[in-house]
Amino acid sequence: MTVPSARARISVVLAAACALALGACSGDAEGAGTPVPSASTPAAAPATATPSPTAVYKPASADGPAENVPVPKLPESAREKSVKGLKAFVKYWYALLNYAYESSNLGPLRDVTSTNCTRCEAVYDGLDRWASEKKWIVGGQVNVLQVSDNFVADTAGVYQSPVHIKMAGSELYGRGGKKVEDRSPSEMIDLFLATYGETGWVAHDVGVIEGP
Repeated sequence: MTVPSARARISVVLAAACALALGACSGDAEGAGTPVPSASTPAAAPATATPSPTAVYKPASADGPAENVPVPKLPESAREKSVKGLKAFVKYWYALLNYAYESSNLGPLRDVTSTNCTRCEAVYDGLDRWASEKKWIVGGQVNVLQVSDNFVADTAGVYQSPVHIKMAGSELYGRGGKKVEDRSPSEMIDLFLATYGETGWVAHDVGVIEGP
């Protein structure tokens, strides 16, 4: 998955949930023969609902796309307007990028990305196309190896942060589980541009400084 462009080549999923309810039963006792005081019957325990089973995450494989992909949580530190906050946000953003490729759900990524991110738009278009073609990716996760400590905004309030990432090898599958593409592992340095506003950090754009 590239910073958007390099990874803009793969994806698809399926999410499911189920619930279970448990009823309760009760009984009563009768006396027999000559009326005698009956023993009191203990009150039936109130019915309790069985907790809904947690959907189990299933990674993508040659048999099909990933299922029940967990949505990354925004770390509290990523809310800070500081070096620590920006670095935490950068890692969170890449986690959302991985999530988008696994789940085909672009919502969380779009929520923290500016519409000015042209490379991101290319990723969105690619994911939508692969979803319509019933394609999915196996592997290809982006791991953030290092984020720069740079914390200087330009006159437009944009912070530029070089990010060293490594993308795992991946395979793209299509209809019927047919493999249509193989990609080797790769490393690159992205330039992550971000702004900070009322809602916190937002990815302004992402480009490649060095890489394939």
